[in-house]
Amino acid sequence: MLGGADALGYSVRVAARARARPAWLTPARPWLYLAPALAVYCLFWVGPAAYSLYLSFFDWDMVSPQKTFVYLDNYRRVLADPVFRVSLVNTVIYVGATVLLGTAIGLGLALVVQSLRRGREFYRFVVFLPVVTSITVITLIWLFLLNTQIGVVNQVLRLAGVAGPNWLNDPVTALLAIVVVGVWKGFGYNVVLFTAGLEGIDRELYEAAALDGAGRWSAFRHITWPLLTPVTLFVVVVGVIASFQVFATVQIMTRGGPANATNVLVYHIWEAAFRFFDVGYAAALATLLALLVAGLTVFQIRRGEEHVHYQ
Repeated sequence: MLGGADALGYSVRVAARARARPAWLTPARPWLYLAPALAVYCLFWVGPAAYSLYLSFFDWDMVSPQKTFVYLDNYRRVLADPVFRVSLVNTVIYVGATVLLGTAIGLGLALVVQSLRRGREFYRFVVFLPVVTSITVITLIWLFLLNTQIGVVNQVLRLAGVAGPNWLNDPVTALLAIVVVGVWKGFGYNVVLFTAGLEGIDRELYEAAALDGAGRWSAFRHITWPLLTPVTLFVVVVGVIASFQVFATVQIMTRGGPANATNVLVYHIWEAAFRFFDVGYAAALATLLALLVAGLTVFQIRRGEEHVHYQ
């Protein structure tokens, strides 16, 4: 430890160094710490997004060095394109189904896991496995499970006396199959978040409710659900953003078919850019998608915060 004189000398030296610093350094210090992360963010997100916005005003095939300025023609083409409307509807259906089912299944399994006295960590690990598994691997597994002839799903349906559909080649069931894969891939993430939220609820609230004669349903309705609304809002917002980005599942399983039944916005963007080399149109699509997701996110947060309860 420093003696009295040493401590005084140290304080004097520190104060002298502080006075010697340039006046601009103190307010700029937080930005200096953030600079590396901001540089990476600008390099890999802001820069590409700005370049995509720039390309949306041009007609370019990615090969020719010449870009033709077309002003807003690409956006007019997008809004008049029937395939865009189909892909938008498919995306909305996919997002709504995966977020609703993923949230409900995640909450239900979290309640079950939290009610166990032993093995909670093991079951959380098991349900989280699909989240950390490659989407390519999961998609290939489901391709086998949904195979019309040898797939496990149709084999089980045959045992029950039901003729299994041609899941991926029927416009009625193809999008349903994509939804199932999306829910399977993401529900484990929701389970972990909901279990964390359940562990954060004060047990004394349940004890007080039990003394008042409240049953399980009443406790869930008046304690658990209101206090899980912050977690639920986060799960829904993140789920919507992630679901709008679905691509690999569609690319591997259906390639947007049959008859555009599974053509979603991101796949439509990829197809326009890398199959038809219509880069300006694809950039306009990407810009509209970014605006749509940003608008929905802001709307969800503002409306959701009106119903969020904190302990």
